[in-house]
Amino acid sequence: MSLLSLLFLAQSACSFQTEAIPLNWTTLSACAVDNPARIIAGDITTQVANNTPASCVLSCASQGFGYAGVEFGNECHCGTGLVAVLQNAPVADCNMACTGNSNFSCGGPWRIQVYGFPALRPGSWAYQGCVEDTLAAPAFSASTTHTFTTNLDLVDQCLQACSRAGATFAGVEDAAVCQCSNSGPVPEAQQTDDADCNSLCPLPGNAGFEFCGGVERLGVYKLLG
Repeated sequence: MSLLSLLFLAQSACSFQTEAIPLNWTTLSACAVDNPARIIAGDITTQVANNTPASCVLSCASQGFGYAGVEFGNECHCGTGLVAVLQNAPVADCNMACTGNSNFSCGGPWRIQVYGFPALRPGSWAYQGCVEDTLAAPAFSASTTHTFTTNLDLVDQCLQACSRAGATFAGVEDAAVCQCSNSGPVPEAQQTDDADCNSLCPLPGNAGFEFCGGVERLGVYKLLG
């Protein structure tokens, strides 16, 4: 982005309007400090010609992410969480107009507006075990299937997607697939040893890996409460 473009996009924060955030997401920070390592866990950054906070939230949600942020006017950031407590900056620091609508602000240089989905977090879900899941004998009788652009922290992504769908059961399979259901495993579903759910998904940062189901094995979670 040229200096001229930066000067055009930057303006007084007080002149910006506040865009309505869709999908019942909430503003976690009206302006926070970002850094080259990124404050959003598993950050996926996209430069968007028509960027706004609302469009970024919709984009991140459609990919199964529960966190979004706008920065530098044209950047949309999607991720699975926060790497640390947000360090708020003066709102006036988020002084760059959105490329999609100059009435709204989209962060600034290393300043990011952060949004999150206020669903029940993974701690509200309980692991139910490893269940056999095949085309001939599916574990869930009625389910919707979700795939994401990355399997980073797949369990969290899946639980967020199922929360948004209003489902009470979630399942991850072969480190790639998420299933959501309201009825849970069918009575004839065969529960197998947890060791069969041995496919690994990466966690953000240096946190290592987590188990994400297995080949024809569904790691099942149930929403509590």
